[in-house]
Amino acid sequence: MSIEPLDLLIVGAGPAGLLASCIASKLGLSHRVAEARSGLHTEPSAHVLKTHTMEIYRRIGIADKISCLSTPVELQRCIPWCESIGGLTYGRLDLTGKKGRVARFTDISPVHSENLPQSLLEPLLHARAVELAGGVDPVHFNSKFQTYTEEDTLVRATILANGREETVRARYLIGADGAASGVRRAAGIPMEGPSLIAQFLAIHIKSDMRPFLERNPGVVFFVRSIGREGFFIMHQPVGSQVFMMRYDPKVTPFESFDETKCKAIMDEVMGAPHAYSLAAIDTWAMSAQIAARYREGQVFLIGDAGHRFPPTGGLGLNTGVEDVENLIWKLGAVLRGQASDGLLDSYEVECRPIALRNTAQSVSNHARTREVDDALGCQDGNDIFATAIRELASSPDHPRRLAVQAAIDAQVRHFAFLELEMAAVAAKGAFIEPKRTIALPVPDEEGYQPCFAPGHPVPHLWVEPERSTIDCLAFDRFTLFAPEQHSAMWERAIAALPRGGMPVSLVPLRRGARSEKASAADYWGETPFALLVRPDGRIAWVEPETLPDASAALAKAMTCVLAGTIVDIKEMA
Repeated sequence: MSIEPLDLLIVGAGPAGLLASCIASKLGLSHRVAEARSGLHTEPSAHVLKTHTMEIYRRIGIADKISCLSTPVELQRCIPWCESIGGLTYGRLDLTGKKGRVARFTDISPVHSENLPQSLLEPLLHARAVELAGGVDPVHFNSKFQTYTEEDTLVRATILANGREETVRARYLIGADGAASGVRRAAGIPMEGPSLIAQFLAIHIKSDMRPFLERNPGVVFFVRSIGREGFFIMHQPVGSQVFMMRYDPKVTPFESFDETKCKAIMDEVMGAPHAYSLAAIDTWAMSAQIAARYREGQVFLIGDAGHRFPPTGGLGLNTGVEDVENLIWKLGAVLRGQASDGLLDSYEVECRPIALRNTAQSVSNHARTREVDDALGCQDGNDIFATAIRELASSPDHPRRLAVQAAIDAQVRHFAFLELEMAAVAAKGAFIEPKRTIALPVPDEEGYQPCFAPGHPVPHLWVEPERSTIDCLAFDRFTLFAPEQHSAMWERAIAALPRGGMPVSLVPLRRGARSEKASAADYWGETPFALLVRPDGRIAWVEPETLPDASAALAKAMTCVLAGTIVDIKEMA
């Protein structure tokens, strides 16, 4: 069966695909989400939602619902290393003041990071996707992507829907179908980087963990015992949990891990009597790969289809969210004839380096956990490790315990680092070199330094009570933040823009508009100036120091950005 051409065919109904559907609906783009599974994920999988991800969820209207379901913050403040959940704890990473509604986040954003398993996140995204699509479900389950061909300006995809082949035509095809992406394979896009860093057995259980958590609070437990290495993720205090155990399938085949064996492992991991049900047994390969390119003609990759990270740092899902935020508005602009095809090339230019950075950080996080293992002695053979365990159990002041705690304290970047919490600064992309000096009123903190420079995300400022600069953005238009005393001039400049182009909304900005970190006046420096912000929140252009004609300057800026003109931010410095 053939249907009329869609704007977008999105393959995959995970977090990236569902978010793409939500934004596509906000842009009025016709689309379908094809999902091979019969329903959403039932196992928890990803669970860390960074602050910038929550900003985007705020923009589509589900942030408050996520916060209501999120792991209690008191459990997120502790990361234990232990022999077992109910047994000897070697040490704890204290994240007090670094999780939840604390100044570290509320000073720089209207939201903060959350911890919610993917199995609970996806239903919220799906429900919102249905709502934004006017009550019609855009997700077609039991629809497996087969292959595609390109014909002129269309992609013709073959979908196996409920056992019958169907042809779907769309202007663009988006691969959001995960690490084993069929879209990526069909497009002939190779992955670069190591395909296997470690192999893990994943034992999923359902239980009430509250009795354990009262004594030993935590959201991730690094379990190190004689012959056992892994990490236990407490997705929900009552509900889903998973133990990820490192193993060698050449020595112990996956098929040998039957229910009896897995229950014995979990009993050992718990370290005390505990009632639970075994939900699933799976295997998972840790890799660190990036797609060689994010675009092939009319085909684009987002989320895990374009990058596969170690879970250390929780960057995978969040990087996919940045992909979606960056790409979908650009597709909408091109589909409406408001931008040239060159704008779409800026997607890879801007997002692939972010994935490379996040991959490197995830690999580094994974490697650094070995520092704790070294301090424990668990790399030196069972006899030495057994001796170390006895020493750790003997006294809280034993030198071994102090060394282990120091190694644990050094893991903080793994779990709390502002640069990775916030929207990344693009190394280069579709923005314009500033013709003025940019103030830096906020000192660098953990790699994060907000400012009004092109290529940076617009900083959070309260423009009025409960309304942040982030709340002023729209996916279908640019936003011009202008000094309120110059509003009339910029209103005329916006009115003079060519008809049929991408809209621009004006937001007057008071000098006193501020966050806890800085005011608009601080970011401006000596002279207030206007800044043009793209639909994805990235600053595209700032008013030059010399402005002969505001209308001409704004029109030229819009033309350059929508043409996809690439500027290297390093050359601006």
